[in-house]
Amino acid sequence: MRSARCTVIALTALAACTTKEARRSDTTAPATATLAGAPAADVAANGKAIEAAEALQAAALIKGDTLAAAAFYADDAIVLPPNDKLAKGREAITKAMANMLAVAKITAFTPHREDLIVSGDYAIETSTFEMTLQPKTGKPVQDKGKFLTVFKKQSDGSYKAIRDIINSDLPAK
Repeated sequence: MRSARCTVIALTALAACTTKEARRSDTTAPATATLAGAPAADVAANGKAIEAAEALQAAALIKGDTLAAAAFYADDAIVLPPNDKLAKGREAITKAMANMLAVAKITAFTPHREDLIVSGDYAIETSTFEMTLQPKTGKPVQDKGKFLTVFKKQSDGSYKAIRDIINSDLPAK
């Protein structure tokens, strides 16, 4: 009985915190929303900070620099990479990136933001990507996929990813 009461209280609190903006029914492209009612200029500035972090990570991956690429993540981040197990913490994330780059070099990576939701110090981004991989042997592979990333704003105003899931749109072999 106590568990049910706690669940009802938690759901009521969650519903009370949800604004009309967060419950909007339109999903026209690309959305920039805020759960806290922040001005659009703040959301745009946060989006630019996240884009800057993503550009640094993409450049590092193309160079094959897994340490620099892993700096995109908070120390306690969790990443769910494609075709690999969950990576928890920066050391495991760096190893997962090294595993991926041991099979193929990334020669191009282009993200396309579909949605960005900002609430306080957190941001949730939904994106698609196009990527070119050059396997150790054989022809380059064109990949398309999607990722969902949760960011936390740092004390210096930058963002670090704290959760990240990446999936290819290509069928499994």
